[in-house]
Amino acid sequence: MFEKPQEADTRPTIPGKIYNLRKYFILGLLLGLFIITVIWMVSEFKINSDDLSIVTPLGLSFMQKVQNPLYEKILSVKTVDNYPGSKYFPFNLTPIYEDDLHLSSDIFAVMDRDSRELLYSKNLTKAVPIASISKIMTAITALDSAPLDMTIYISVFAANTGEAHMGLSAGERLSLQDLLYGSLLPSGNDAAEAIAEGVGKYQKKIPLSETDGGGARKLFIDEMNRKGQSLGMMDTYFFSPTGLDEKDLSKTTFSTPLDLLALTNYALTNSTFAETVNTKNKIIPYKNGEHKAYFLYNILSLDRSFAGIKGVKPGISDFAKETLVSYIERDGRRIIVVILNSRRTKDDVLAIYKRIFSKS
Repeated sequence: MFEKPQEADTRPTIPGKIYNLRKYFILGLLLGLFIITVIWMVSEFKINSDDLSIVTPLGLSFMQKVQNPLYEKILSVKTVDNYPGSKYFPFNLTPIYEDDLHLSSDIFAVMDRDSRELLYSKNLTKAVPIASISKIMTAITALDSAPLDMTIYISVFAANTGEAHMGLSAGERLSLQDLLYGSLLPSGNDAAEAIAEGVGKYQKKIPLSETDGGGARKLFIDEMNRKGQSLGMMDTYFFSPTGLDEKDLSKTTFSTPLDLLALTNYALTNSTFAETVNTKNKIIPYKNGEHKAYFLYNILSLDRSFAGIKGVKPGISDFAKETLVSYIERDGRRIIVVILNSRRTKDDVLAIYKRIFSKS
């Protein structure tokens, strides 16, 4: 028998080098797709882009960690675990009133200071960025740590801090009291940074004329967090004295309505703080050889819209949206309102006040 002759292979041959290049190209493409998929999964895990709320405690993913014992503590203990952590919190965690306020914010709380009743709330313990209302803690930490008449030297770093500012110049010297007005009225980030550096130096006993803080700013921020934890604010962490957005959401100051009720209730027991936040404008006269003159205007002018409002602090940032802590004394009542993640804090707070005082 004869074997069937084999057919000749007429397929074009691929030179070895071209074949290898094609193989490496395909492998590289697959590797690139894999890396892109991993990055997308991590970003989805870390941040909910719809409302920028903080997840995996406080926005940190498994790839990130803040190396600070004060931060480690809040990972293991929450505000409600040992509630109330201080006498400045409301008695109840379930609000007295349940009627819908129809606000633009979905994260807020309202407290009566005298009865310590939680009147209204939504997402009471949800941790989100808070923007400039961080300066409430900056102010009260400074007031509890240093004399009002101490002199603070303005560094280049503080003077160059951006966004809302008092208008400080490097090399000027102002009192802590003047800088508190600059931080709380026009929401000066430069003033808040100067306070952190100056009071930090005072605490660390660094000569106040030195321009190098020698870790003074970090010392002050740590003191802010220690004070918060001593008040029972275990769902709050301050990364700066200003509350400005950082490049990374996970390293931006955050808190909850519940914690901020306690902080504000505590801060208002300090007469200097209460007087400062209720000041409409402040003139700081020129002082030869020390600083220029300043006219400071309180950006929170809600008192014109509703009688009895005593100010406190607004904020705004890309991460936080609009935020507000407001305080009112009216008809024999003293009410604190915290509003976070809002589109219209002014409308929201007026709606709250109108509803509350219609029930009186």
